[in-house]
Amino acid sequence: MPISRREFAKGLAAATTALPLVTTATMVVSEEPKNPLEPINRDSLRIEATLWLELIRTRYPDPRLTPEVLSLVAGDVLGDIMHCRKVSAFPLKNSDAPSFAITAWASPVS
Repeated sequence: MPISRREFAKGLAAATTALPLVTTATMVVSEEPKNPLEPINRDSLRIEATLWLELIRTRYPDPRLTPEVLSLVAGDVLGDIMHCRKVSAFPLKNSDAPSFAITAWASPVS
């Protein structure tokens, strides 16, 4: 589906305004604890969740995104961030690859 020049310019403007937020987020969120058992800093969680919510609000402007709905979305975003941090803290080895079972399948002869 081709995109019009107006939609392209609108997307470029949105990306340009979100760029300072992304660079701030990478500077703030990169402060991960060295020890995975160390408690997570709540301020970094709050900042990251705020940045994600601002990105959602900017990228998907909709009159249905009322403050009540955004508070529900904030809970989901916070849960997703915490889940991603738990998964990322689990160390993997190169041998921890998914196991693909390859079976030969022959179509029935009719």
